[in-house]
Amino acid sequence: MDAIKFHFNRIAADYDSYKRRNWYYYSSLKSLLSSLIPFHRRVLEVGCGTGDLLAYLHPKYGYGIDISSHMLTIAKTKYPYLRFSTHYPGEKFEYIFMSDVIEHLTDPLAILNKITKFMTKHSVFICTMANPKWEPILMLAEKLRLKMPEGPHNRINFAQLQHLLLNSGLQITCHDYCLLCPVYLPIISNFSARHLEKYLKSWSFIEYVVAKKK
Repeated sequence: MDAIKFHFNRIAADYDSYKRRNWYYYSSLKSLLSSLIPFHRRVLEVGCGTGDLLAYLHPKYGYGIDISSHMLTIAKTKYPYLRFSTHYPGEKFEYIFMSDVIEHLTDPLAILNKITKFMTKHSVFICTMANPKWEPILMLAEKLRLKMPEGPHNRINFAQLQHLLLNSGLQITCHDYCLLCPVYLPIISNFSARHLEKYLKSWSFIEYVVAKKK
């Protein structure tokens, strides 16, 4: 855990710059999350970074937690109307989500068990992650400095994620993929989204699940 904290504190100053360079992916991620989480709800983000995703959802009450105090310092400056902390809250939320986080957790089951404490029987949990099939491409992109350094991580597949969720008392209600290519290519990106993605869905970059308490 210390290595993960060190990594994200180290890249915090450049984090938003990396996101701007990969704007197409982050724009697609925001669109996905806003299709799953209505505006003006009570929302908890686990692994909130500098707060952009949480802020985009216009929560009635937004709470972001992160292991990196450096990330949270930036988030608090950008979005003073949201709450950010390294500590878990003591309240319930309508929606809880984590994006590109689960692969960095040293004990994902322990974290998921904590998350369920902040859920009611009506709460919704959403987890998005990079499709593990893309791992070789992502590692190459990192070596070419085309993406932010990933840091310590362990990609998990859907079967592993499903097992973790079930063991933490969560039942998956939706499992899907989107975004065939995370890099914007003029004409090609729109064409692939409209005509190719439905045939190659399991190869799409973003994999996500929606779950509720059993």
